[in-house]
Amino acid sequence: MDFLSNSLGFGSGGVPRLATCEPASIPYPTTLAGAEFLAVEAHVVANYSIPTPPGFSSSNQDYPAGTPAQTFCNVTVTHTHPGQNDRINTYIWLPLGGDGDGVPWNGVLQSVGGGAFQTGQWIWSHAGAVSEGYAVVSTDGGHSTENFGDPSTWALASEGNVDLYALQNFASVALRDAGVIGKEVAASFYGKPATRSYHTGCSTGGRQAAMLAQRWPELHDGYLAGAPAIYWDRSLVAALHPHAVMAELGYVPPPCELHEFSRRALGHCDGLDGVEDGVISEPELCAARFDPRTLAGEEFVCRDEGAGGEGDRTLKLTDKGARVAQAVWEGWYETNEDGGERTLVWPGLGHEAAMEGPFNRLTTTCDYEPNPPKCNSKAFEPAMQWYQYFVQRTHQPADAATLTVAGLKRALRTSQQWYASVIGTADADLSDLRASGSKMLLWHGTSDEAVPFAQTRTYYESVAARDPAHVDEYLRFFEAPGVGHCGFGGWGYRPGKLVDALRAWVEEGKAPEVLPAEMMVATPFFHPPPQKSSGNDDDGGVVVDMKRGLCKYPKRAKYDGKGDVAKAESFRCE
Repeated sequence: MDFLSNSLGFGSGGVPRLATCEPASIPYPTTLAGAEFLAVEAHVVANYSIPTPPGFSSSNQDYPAGTPAQTFCNVTVTHTHPGQNDRINTYIWLPLGGDGDGVPWNGVLQSVGGGAFQTGQWIWSHAGAVSEGYAVVSTDGGHSTENFGDPSTWALASEGNVDLYALQNFASVALRDAGVIGKEVAASFYGKPATRSYHTGCSTGGRQAAMLAQRWPELHDGYLAGAPAIYWDRSLVAALHPHAVMAELGYVPPPCELHEFSRRALGHCDGLDGVEDGVISEPELCAARFDPRTLAGEEFVCRDEGAGGEGDRTLKLTDKGARVAQAVWEGWYETNEDGGERTLVWPGLGHEAAMEGPFNRLTTTCDYEPNPPKCNSKAFEPAMQWYQYFVQRTHQPADAATLTVAGLKRALRTSQQWYASVIGTADADLSDLRASGSKMLLWHGTSDEAVPFAQTRTYYESVAARDPAHVDEYLRFFEAPGVGHCGFGGWGYRPGKLVDALRAWVEEGKAPEVLPAEMMVATPFFHPPPQKSSGNDDDGGVVVDMKRGLCKYPKRAKYDGKGDVAKAESFRCE
């Protein structure tokens, strides 16, 4: 069953079928080695539209009020890899626009990625891209719509045994398959092949873009990787480090204390770039100059939203809370046995990154009657899922409160040993990408609360170190100050028209030096907008009339000291 019908109740009843949009007219692909095709479904979806909030759209823009209505042929192709006991669905949306029913096919295929443990099927990504005329393809990786993002039904073949075939499908194989299938279906449906094809995605979708660029670079002409969850085998285990710190300290800070540390960091670091715009644009200077431990003992007001609706109260910042915040920000360090030099195990988050919430490292619930409050924590869910199913290899729930730093170090080593080559997605040798002529565009928000922006910087630098003379020909990286995970939240300069930028690079040779960005807050966090908003979206966010160019890394936008700070021309790349 196609995921649109299954998840949203759309079907073909009452919708007139076109002669070409039916299973009999869509032959099985013939060029996918190792696959056995099981079924094809197809029906017309007419005048389809859906809101696409920030971070979910793989098109050139978000459509919070709804995508432009589009009519398309909704195709589902099901296949298996004989002997592997899998069943994978590939979904292709083929534009049928014209005569007021949307736009016709633009001749380009767009493969769209997923998020967390969801291989694909971001319906918002499909809707944005198809409304702009792209033929769109994604895959469920063999994991049905009933368990979006939840690996519990497929991670283990049996207790103690990981289903490595299922993991390989999620990590890479189903993505390659989807690209091949999507190209063939589009070619047979339209009677001509796509002129170009691209893979776009963020988070898991960004990791998928990097994986395809590393293993099958010739599959697509370009890869757009936002906040890519690369170093998967290490990053998810390292995300649990603050919980091990809390367990060893015996202290879980309330959300309002974490928010207060973040607010104080912003106040201290906002102007380090010469501009007070509510954004920390110099994260390294902030890390060097702001120490939350110096704030221990200072009073702050714990607001109503952090106190379960029981009213504001005055609390004190604690040394243990500061150590937890520091563990989130600076990352995981080890100290030599002789107490000497510290070694970075894994980087932390930017000082503006929200530490508490659904995409975040820490989620806490508190009893506010005692002073200080008594709180319990819940770890970042994808990290706990990875730890439970793939490191511990069990259906028995894991408890973040029992973690230790020493135990987590062993878990990190286990995860690397078992999975680095399967899903690590950290291969810095992109010589095949260079030879193929394809391009990859990386971007990452410095206030990302789920995936440390520093790890994408590390990956780019590792590629550049291998091929310093030619890296600009096929890989470019842009950091977005203040932007949260995939643009979901934060208060910063979010890039737009990324697909256009990638296509201009691939199709016209216009390699991007600067990406245009506009101040946007998708979900206000801990500080109000510094200027009056120029508009509101349906997701509760605001767009502020402040623009900034994002410079190709390692350059950064620097204020000229005299121009209007709201205008991009007042900044230069240095």
